[in-house]
Amino acid sequence: MSMKNDSKVCLIYTGGTIGMHRDADGVLRPPENPDSFLQIAPELEEIAKFDFFPLMNKDSTNMNPSDWMDIAREIYCRRNDKYIGFVIAHGTDTMHYSSSAVSFALGANINFPVVFTGAQTAPDVRYGDARVNLLRAFRIACTEIAEVVICFDDSVLRGCRAQKKDERRFDAFESPAFFPLAYITEDILVNNAVAYTRERKNVGEIIFQNEFATGIVQVSLIPGLEPELLEYLLDMENCNGVVLQSYGAGNVPNQGPYSWTRFIEKATARGKPVLITSQFPANATLHTAYAPGRDAVAAGAIPTGNMTSACASAKFRWVLPQVEKMGLESTKRLEEIKRMMNTPYVGELDIVGNKTT
Repeated sequence: MSMKNDSKVCLIYTGGTIGMHRDADGVLRPPENPDSFLQIAPELEEIAKFDFFPLMNKDSTNMNPSDWMDIAREIYCRRNDKYIGFVIAHGTDTMHYSSSAVSFALGANINFPVVFTGAQTAPDVRYGDARVNLLRAFRIACTEIAEVVICFDDSVLRGCRAQKKDERRFDAFESPAFFPLAYITEDILVNNAVAYTRERKNVGEIIFQNEFATGIVQVSLIPGLEPELLEYLLDMENCNGVVLQSYGAGNVPNQGPYSWTRFIEKATARGKPVLITSQFPANATLHTAYAPGRDAVAAGAIPTGNMTSACASAKFRWVLPQVEKMGLESTKRLEEIKRMMNTPYVGELDIVGNKTT
């Protein structure tokens, strides 16, 4: 599907460096008036007509699950307003969390592009990336792609497969376990072998599910971290789950006072699911060959395949409210959480044979 001159895009502004102003002390701050954001690229309408909706004005460091809900709802409520696509201006620090969450909230049936973009430099840096990233995101919003993506530098990545890799370079995001959906050159080179496109979809109405659980604790494992220091969390009523970021492919300490086996068993017994993700770029945590990883799964931990840590965290928050509505008893509830976490919904993880990776 090629771009048409009458294409109309919905531009939703949430904040981030891409729209920040530099004060007299050189500190970057959100603008007092978000409408000033449009000044960075006055030629946007040469690509497509658009409507501008300043939804929020945040540094993405302050984004939280309720903001994911608001972004998804804004898109859903305008899905039938004859927009060819949506562009979300967002800060880079948590963009990959938001793009993952919005992917799940909107589901597999969206038949238009939702394009997250941002910048590593403020608009006042003339050689920076704010203006060009916004222009490129608009161009991607007019393509045949039909899913949630991150458009940054010259790459278009699946939103639930991306993670931030650098704080300063213009190619700030990567997709370590999945191919880019498109490259931006003079032409847009869409990889039709992997991208969901309008032509490839025969879908019904969007199944909108934008509830995300609170009370999730994430722990990045370090040598010598005693699990007993954190066991009190399992006694807290508002703790609904734990994410353990393992050293490698799902490996979790299993010896002496640093063993997490008891922690996982205790959490599981109390109906509090424990996920295993990785501190490394997205890697398989489901079928580790190492005893420490196998012991964690045997104790009840839920592996997350080759999902990124950000995606697994967002999906975990998305899965829990759905399972709660089922009213299952504790054991079946944990089994259902595990089943859903290892079921791909929006292309967030791979299936090899009968196994998720």
